[in-house]
Amino acid sequence: FPSWLTGREYLRLFCKARGVPDEGLDTQNVFDLPLDRYAQQYSTGMKKKLGLLAVLLQRNEFFILDEPFNGVDIHSALLITEIIQRLKNEKKTVLISSHIFSTLKDTCDIIHVLDGGNITEIIGKDDFERLERDMAAFAIGNRLDALRFS
Repeated sequence: FPSWLTGREYLRLFCKARGVPDEGLDTQNVFDLPLDRYAQQYSTGMKKKLGLLAVLLQRNEFFILDEPFNGVDIHSALLITEIIQRLKNEKKTVLISSHIFSTLKDTCDIIHVLDGGNITEIIGKDDFERLERDMAAFAIGNRLDALRFS
C-alpha cells in the first residue's frame, strides 16, 4: 500500500479509476476501518479488508480474491463470506484462491484443484465431500499413528 495514502484516499483512488462516485465511504465502510489513518499503519488483516472494500466499491462484474480469509478475524471472515454470497446472488463472478478448504466449501459452486500450477481436477458442489475426504487422506494418511495422545 502506498505509504502516503490514507485508507480514505486509497478508496477514492480506486473509485476514481473506475469512474464510480466516492460519496458515502463512511457508510460503506463495512469493516469499520480507520479511513483517516495512513494505510501503511494498518495491520495485515486491515490491509486485506481495505483492498477488498476498494474493489467492492468499483462495482465490478468479476472479482479475483486471493486468500481473502487469511489474516482476518472471525467476524470479518463471516462478513467476507456473506459478501461473497451476495455477489453470487447478484450474478457476479467471484474467483477465489485459497488453501483453506472450509472457506471454499462454504462459498464456492465449483473448485478447480491446482497441482504444480496446472488444473488437475474440476469439482462440483456435489463432490465437495469426496474431495475433502481425499484431501484428508492425502494430508493425514498414517502420519499420526506414531503420536501418543494419552
